[in-house]
Amino acid sequence: MKRFIPTILLVVICIGGFWYASSKDFFREKKEEPKALLTIQQEQVQSLHVQAGTQQVELSRINNGWEMKEPAAAPTNTNLVSSWLDALGLVNQVKVVEEQTTDLAKYGLDHPAQTYEVTMKDGSKKGLQVGAALPIQGYSYAMVEGSAAVYQVSDQSLMALNKQSVDFAQTNPFLLDNDKVQNVKLTWKGQSWTLAKTDKDKVTAEANWKLGDKELKGSEASPLLDQLTFLRTAVLPQPSAGHATVGGEFKVELGLTIDGKDTTETYEGKLNQDMLWLAKQGGDWAYMLTTADIQKVADAYAGKPEQPAS
Repeated sequence: MKRFIPTILLVVICIGGFWYASSKDFFREKKEEPKALLTIQQEQVQSLHVQAGTQQVELSRINNGWEMKEPAAAPTNTNLVSSWLDALGLVNQVKVVEEQTTDLAKYGLDHPAQTYEVTMKDGSKKGLQVGAALPIQGYSYAMVEGSAAVYQVSDQSLMALNKQSVDFAQTNPFLLDNDKVQNVKLTWKGQSWTLAKTDKDKVTAEANWKLGDKELKGSEASPLLDQLTFLRTAVLPQPSAGHATVGGEFKVELGLTIDGKDTTETYEGKLNQDMLWLAKQGGDWAYMLTTADIQKVADAYAGKPEQPAS
């Protein structure tokens, strides 16, 4: 029996070692940790460039905001630009497909489907090129500018980058602080409605209002103001000088109190079939809106119930 003791001990040790290794995942294939392809310090970015096929967008930093260079000048939304830069820094490699490729065409990277690039304030560039789709659905091949490595990346992470020019633009003609609004006069196709605050010094939600002769609470007036704020164009705004808007069928006169002073802002739009271009008097930009959207606002001020979407 004694001569079997070393063998028994060896078996016990092997079983124990196998159990320990299994508990520590020694036999499992190590998964690659998600790793960002680009490190972006937003405050150091001077410009960005998006290219998808023949379409391209270029924005450049100016003072505390951004200026659209391509495809045309347009007002930009700083928050949307910031979100895009965040998304660029969040694209992770799922895995390395090839450390150093010499055949870009194999991955559709000889003519990338999309290119996303930022130029830093020091003149250096950081970019991501997206090629063909992988056989595995939901993934594409990608390269980092200046590197020969090919990566597998998730299409979901790329969706936040594949933007058109209008996706960076300020598309709302009315940028309202509701608490500064004292009255609104809205005119559409010859009919007018006036919404007025009767408690001048109170914030919107706490004030009493009147829509014509009808008294409203702040909770009822706020959605009417929001109707204007929610208006947006689906196309890139254009310089107002290129559009005749004065004397049109749609007019909004806003009475505001800003820094203790009363002022009036006027917006006008002229019909052209089923759309119109709306511009603020003295403003730089005109916004294309559909008559359906304008009618929805007019119906709200007229007290008509909202029609269900067809």
